[in-house]
Amino acid sequence: MLVLQNLLALLPLAGLASAASIRLDARNNGGSSGVGSISYAQGPYGLHNARCEQVTLQVPVNIELSNFTSVRNQYDTQSYITRQIIDFSLAPANWTARHGPSTTEKFTLNRSFQINGYYCTPIQGAREGSALWNLVHGIGFDSSYWDYTLSPEYSVVRHAASYGYSTFRYDRLGTGASETPSTGGFDVLRAQTEVAIYQGVLQQLRNTNNVGGKQHSKIVGIGHSYGSVQTQAVSMMSPELLDGVVLTGYTTNATNLPGYLHAAAYQIAKNTLSQLSNKPPVWLASGSEAGNQIAFFYPPYFSDASFRLARATEQPVTLGSLFSIGAVGGPSNFTGPVQVVNGAKDFIFCSSNCWGGPNGTAIPDGVKELYPQAKNFTSYIAENTGHGITAHYAQPMIAEEIARWIADQGL
Repeated sequence: MLVLQNLLALLPLAGLASAASIRLDARNNGGSSGVGSISYAQGPYGLHNARCEQVTLQVPVNIELSNFTSVRNQYDTQSYITRQIIDFSLAPANWTARHGPSTTEKFTLNRSFQINGYYCTPIQGAREGSALWNLVHGIGFDSSYWDYTLSPEYSVVRHAASYGYSTFRYDRLGTGASETPSTGGFDVLRAQTEVAIYQGVLQQLRNTNNVGGKQHSKIVGIGHSYGSVQTQAVSMMSPELLDGVVLTGYTTNATNLPGYLHAAAYQIAKNTLSQLSNKPPVWLASGSEAGNQIAFFYPPYFSDASFRLARATEQPVTLGSLFSIGAVGGPSNFTGPVQVVNGAKDFIFCSSNCWGGPNGTAIPDGVKELYPQAKNFTSYIAENTGHGITAHYAQPMIAEEIARWIADQGL
């Protein structure tokens, strides 16, 4: 497993791969709808071809974890939260060396988590034997990120159904209608736990009838940001669970993680956003609209309505999750196709310039180094788009690009 130092050690790989990124360009031309005047493509069955049902899964987790040391698992004061973010941002390696995870103190996490999801199938034109898309969102969102209600063309779920694909999207732990643990802000609520949940979800999709009343023999794992970190980790640890991988809002470049933490200025969620008023104090949300825009958006290439929607549906995160992003994942022997999709102005994973790799190469191309055996590797970069891809004007084009790429792989 990669600790943060090892992830940072991968940084020189960014841009050195032979894969060429393809530039996608979408600009707002002032459409009266507030979502731009791009010409929206879609599959033959249209964007109203999805039929969805809510699904509740009990996902057992049984893993050995290392304790963090000299931390407050039940932190509940803003000053403590802010100090940890400052210390981690100034010297991540030093913070990890001091606070762990420990190399000697370990415990077994053995419990079941209630995970809420949505299974959507095409009303007509279902592709025989096609792969189910398993969609995992990132920090600050719930699974509605993939079925963004701003407008139908912004929905990845609807684009999938327009081509005859079924999707399953679930709310990660503590978000949406999934379970929100009230304890373990460091030790329990962290990346390793969520990767184990992800594996459990995939196992149920493949081996049980719990979702859609059938077993799904082929699955494409699609992630955004922290969801991509988890997807990449699963493709390393359990490559047999996936047949294709799409990583959005993701690169091997973590140099601006401290900048992101400072910009987001995380605060206790229940004191920050009304929709999170029932969350325990270990759950955090970005502290201001300005900080949220710096971290996740690229002005002015999104509508005000889109930003308001994202802010009104913002979901929380823990310090444990934020500080363990680099603790999972690494080089994989996955042999299926891999696609990486980024906004050119991704603040978190590209320092707002995804074309800024060594010698003018693209930073996302470095992800190829994690997949030396991939059947096919493709990188796409959308201009005028920040980290929170779905909320930007380019989203309809990006959703279409993902759908066409998956179809081209025969999945």
